Amino acid sequence: MPYSTPYPPAEPHRPSRDELSAPATQIVRDREAYLGQSRELGRRLSDDQYELFVGEDPAAALQREFEKLKPQFIALHDVGTSSSLRLLQSRATGQSKVMRLSVRRQGHGVPLATLQFVEITGSDGSTLRVYSTDIDADTQSRHSIARVLVSHARLSVLLFGDLPAHALAGSMQPLVEAAGQVHWTNRNLLMIPLGAPAPLNSYVKVFGAMQVQVNVAPRVARATDAWSFIGSTWNQLESVRAEPDFAATVESQRDDAHAPTEPMGLARDRPEVAASINWFEYVQRCASVKGMISCCVFDRCNGQALAHAGGRPPAEVLQALGERLLLTTSEMGAMMGTGTQVLEATVSYPTHHLLLRALPRQPGVVLHAVLDAATGNIALARVQLQRLDPQ
Repeated sequence: MPYSTPYPPAEPHRPSRDELSAPATQIVRDREAYLGQSRELGRRLSDDQYELFVGEDPAAALQREFEKLKPQFIALHDVGTSSSLRLLQSRATGQSKVMRLSVRRQGHGVPLATLQFVEITGSDGSTLRVYSTDIDADTQSRHSIARVLVSHARLSVLLFGDLPAHALAGSMQPLVEAAGQVHWTNRNLLMIPLGAPAPLNSYVKVFGAMQVQVNVAPRVARATDAWSFIGSTWNQLESVRAEPDFAATVESQRDDAHAPTEPMGLARDRPEVAASINWFEYVQRCASVKGMISCCVFDRCNGQALAHAGGRPPAEVLQALGERLLLTTSEMGAMMGTGTQVLEATVSYPTHHLLLRALPRQPGVVLHAVLDAATGNIALARVQLQRLDPQ
């Protein structure tokens, strides 16, 4: 006898379009996706591989992701040069690697674009991505994605090669036009000439009119020297927030399996102590040392000159050249296995002596002095300057 029920059979449930597009239960593969806390672009596949699936033009998809996630990152953009990838590779030491983000169309395996970046780890464990705009893609996508990266970065670094005036204007025009559009959120540009000096100061006013702050660094001899200026500029932007100390991690190198050390004892908890000292009075005392031509005391944490006394070179030049010399000597120490922390450096020329001293009670603060070789004695000056160290 067949079984019967007083209730009519239930009709099969037909999900609505909204239910299909946003199901109530989803299966995810990792904790970050489950909690919705990740602000990184793409999903990790391996130690150095990420992927991002898109259903539209890759540049438009990346722009949408940046607007949604609002990640903090740095973009390196080449203008008349091909140095940004070399700059990334110079950071690929120890456990740090040049990583790749493959942008793929859903349902297809061939990447539409491949972006390369490095992750710099701060002392608190947080990471900062640095992207290169030298992208593996077709020409139109490459230019479009580069503009998206530059326009959404917290700091965009423009690396300039040897370009005549007309070629420079032609290369900069797309960025100038993009800066005036609504999707441009970047407010900080750092321009670094790698070749012959270029007329970059004219763009300070152009971008300034669009509320974009522009810093122009001195010419650097090598692309890797640019890290010093990048780190200093980043620390200036992050001076109010407790973000990773980028300058310290950029300039430090790994000794085999040891953790990186901070050059010159750079520390984040030092600014209050440094601010309590009258640096102008200090450099005036240093200027009284026999043979002193010019001296400057600068802060490696924010890349700023604190005070200057004497004649030429001016404070900006002494600070920039001092950073470059410290970076070079730090790299030499890493290669020799003696460590990267530089306490003092001297260079002697036929007519001048250069002396760089890390002030022992002021971590991150450095004195750069120029002495006349004919009237000054470098050994005596070193002893006298030690006695003048601020307490």
